[in-house]
Amino acid sequence: MTPPPAETDTGDTGTADTGPPDKDARAQDIALALLGAGGLPGDALAENAVWDRPDGALSGRARIRKALNSLPHPHRVEISQVATQGKSGSVSGRYWPRPDDARLFCHIIRYTTAASHQIAQLVSYEHRVTSRPGRGKGGDPAQPAPCDRTTPGEVSSAPSPSN
Repeated sequence: MTPPPAETDTGDTGTADTGPPDKDARAQDIALALLGAGGLPGDALAENAVWDRPDGALSGRARIRKALNSLPHPHRVEISQVATQGKSGSVSGRYWPRPDDARLFCHIIRYTTAASHQIAQLVSYEHRVTSRPGRGKGGDPAQPAPCDRTTPGEVSSAPSPSN
């Protein structure tokens, strides 16, 4: 049974800063599949493909397909950026596995050749977006949580203590 499509916002592709629209669209489709919001064609993965992901690395087409088939369908996906060049591509954005659980993601795709027909390696990064009580629910992008920490050279918007 195929899950219903997730709500997606994919933005524009194929600008001067990215690859051709067909390569960008393919990279975007792969990223959606890695989030549980789509599928991959049967020949998309090389036999010895590798997927490095937060839950651990997987090797081989069969193991990766099994993992993809077990992914829960996300509530919402927003694609922020798609970039392809030669034998690689990347897709980043936000997704919500549940309405109150926002996460940032980035998928890096490496193909076997520049023609981008088969995937040799996938690397996935994910980061939960947190918010403070009363500052938006689940990392709502309309109400981001303020940053509490500063690092050398970084400016804080918090008032400094008076002497």
